[in-house]
Amino acid sequence: MKRFIHEIHRRSLWQVLGVYLAGSWVALQVVEQLAEAAALPEWVRPFSLVLLVLGFPIVMATAFVQEGVTARTPQPPPRSAADADEAPSPAARGRSGVQRLFTWRRAVLGGVAAAVVLALGVGGWLAMRSLGIGPAATLVAQGVLAERDRVLLADFVNRTGDEQLAEVVTEALRVDLAQSNVIRLAEQSSVADALERMERSPTTPLDAELARLVAQREGFGAVLVGEIGEAGSGYVLSAQLLEPGAGDILVSHRETAEDEDGVIRAIDRLSTRLRERIGESLGSLRAAPPLERVTTSNLEALRLYSQAVRAIEVEGAWDRGIQLLDEATALDTAFAAAYRKIGVTLGNRREQSDRRIRMLEKAYRHRDRLSRQERFMTIAAYHSDVTGDVQQSIAAYENLLEFDPTFYPALNNLGIQYEVQRDPERAVDLFMRAAAADSSSPFPFLNAVWPQLLLGRTGDARRSLFVVDSLFPGFPFAISYSGKLSALEGDYDAADDRFAQLLERLGSDLFWRSEAEGLLAATAATRGRLREHESHIRARSAANEARGLPEEAISDAVTRAWIELEARRDTARALAIVEESLARHPLADLRPADRPYLDLADVWAAAGRSDRARALVDAYEREVPSRARGDEFDLLRSRAQIAIAEGRTDEALELIRRSDRGGCVLCPLPYFVAAYERAGMTDSAIVAHERYLDSRFLDRVYWDASLLGGTLERLGELYDSRGEPDRAAEYYARFVELWADADEELQPRVRAAQARLEEIVRARG
Repeated sequence: MKRFIHEIHRRSLWQVLGVYLAGSWVALQVVEQLAEAAALPEWVRPFSLVLLVLGFPIVMATAFVQEGVTARTPQPPPRSAADADEAPSPAARGRSGVQRLFTWRRAVLGGVAAAVVLALGVGGWLAMRSLGIGPAATLVAQGVLAERDRVLLADFVNRTGDEQLAEVVTEALRVDLAQSNVIRLAEQSSVADALERMERSPTTPLDAELARLVAQREGFGAVLVGEIGEAGSGYVLSAQLLEPGAGDILVSHRETAEDEDGVIRAIDRLSTRLRERIGESLGSLRAAPPLERVTTSNLEALRLYSQAVRAIEVEGAWDRGIQLLDEATALDTAFAAAYRKIGVTLGNRREQSDRRIRMLEKAYRHRDRLSRQERFMTIAAYHSDVTGDVQQSIAAYENLLEFDPTFYPALNNLGIQYEVQRDPERAVDLFMRAAAADSSSPFPFLNAVWPQLLLGRTGDARRSLFVVDSLFPGFPFAISYSGKLSALEGDYDAADDRFAQLLERLGSDLFWRSEAEGLLAATAATRGRLREHESHIRARSAANEARGLPEEAISDAVTRAWIELEARRDTARALAIVEESLARHPLADLRPADRPYLDLADVWAAAGRSDRARALVDAYEREVPSRARGDEFDLLRSRAQIAIAEGRTDEALELIRRSDRGGCVLCPLPYFVAAYERAGMTDSAIVAHERYLDSRFLDRVYWDASLLGGTLERLGELYDSRGEPDRAAEYYARFVELWADADEELQPRVRAAQARLEEIVRARG
């Protein structure tokens, strides 16, 4: 042994070992950098290590042999180049076969050959992957799936004793696959609509067979099915990507989890392998954060989250969904996805402003735990709904679209932002791009209706609604929009039919009952049917109170007060209605952001109580956090209403002009009318009145309830006073037709307009 150690020292093997290890470390670092930069396959690193390990004994043997030769062979005297060419050296002549085999030249060439083999292997693998050849081929490269093809995720089959574990796995896999830039997952809400069109309940479990039927019907590219089963104390997760028609298996993979805590990591590995085989770039797969970081490491929180998503998106049980999300965030207080879901859901329902903002703030605070797509969607929502910075919101959506120009949610939401910026042309273009990117969603077509109307393209708006009605029959927002458009065109019977249909179909849902009753109330008041209006608005208020939304009940009282002011012209009754509502629901019981200070201020100012209105505006500025105010336009208009009440019309007009921005193109017009009328500026008042009548704002149905009849009547009077009887007759006739079936208490005004109309007709011959 001593002699062996002596031989090692004598032959400098330690030095060779040190050099080889150092060189190997450098080589591995280079491979690591290349693998990351060029997104090389995962096997490159271990294969490189194997080659270095195989080279180690060869290098050490070469060092041992060559050092031995050097030690035994005397060094010959220097020779000329000519001598060297004539005969081999004495050292070469004396070498054995082993000595000729283990030479440094051969060792170096072997290392080069190993590098070439590695390079050829990597190049061949990448070529096969991109060309769709051999085992490395991806489904996209083979043409089996197209990029951005939609994939339907079926419910995982549960073969465990935990009834909800499969549901958790399905939702977690959905979250992870949503990060893909190659495929698009079909939205659960779209699948629910498809099931309804198939005359099945939207809550029907989506097993493999049903999923294939839905995929064939909707034109999805593939169906992903799977199951989770028990294996001792652990679990086995398997998934298969199926061709919808024949059900052929396109990709199959399996992963194991040692215990329940390892399920999320197993799902992450399963998703990664599936996305790799489908055709996602290795670089994007490595850049994506692990599933347990973009969702939650708490399996129970994820369980609650998955139940909530199904409740909201499939069952339509929004309240229960939010309750489940609350429980999930109690278990994981950094659960960004759950906070975002609460905020978005409340925003879609246009309620609980304070809570919606707090949830979006929490999601934004923990945005690093969201996937790339959800992170930028959260950033955009935070800036549009919390900071009011529309440009930052637009920048976030455009960032997403740079990465994926067909990402439907970003296209759709960016269209809304440009609509707010009063760029309807660009908004329509974005909505149509969103519809082309994901025809399984009705919302791009519905959202396009608004800017199409603003552009005067009523036919296009009708076609958009027809598409939705054809592809998604019975979709509640389409019913609502269709009724609003009919009301905008003056066909109130058709509008009421649609709103009644909404109430009949979805009246058991308090949200839709509130919506339908409010719309029926609006069309009733528009035609002067005030008792009918009051009946519907009381039903709406009862629904809102049942939902636990007293602020909405106060807003309903404000609506009734405006009807009293504009239609009945009864100031005392209007203020009594507001006072009664505030006694029932004191503002102090509401969170500051939920208190309708400005709506109340406008009513008090219009009723001549500017002192009370000013106190409400002051309270708004003092108590409502700046983050919860959104834009300043409503505040400017409330200040203008106070200035009008106090006769400061120049100041009021300046405030209204400053507020004439944002998405609500209709909002400033009633204030302009009031200011011009108060100032006695007849010509300007006429222009403002007619701008209101010409406006093509889909939600005008709510303003018309208190304004349309009075506007037509007033325009008749103004043109009459200017000596333009033809124009006066036009508006008197429209007023008489609108209020033909108005309540008896309003009929004196109708008869007066009818009498004046007949006088004009007789005078004109």
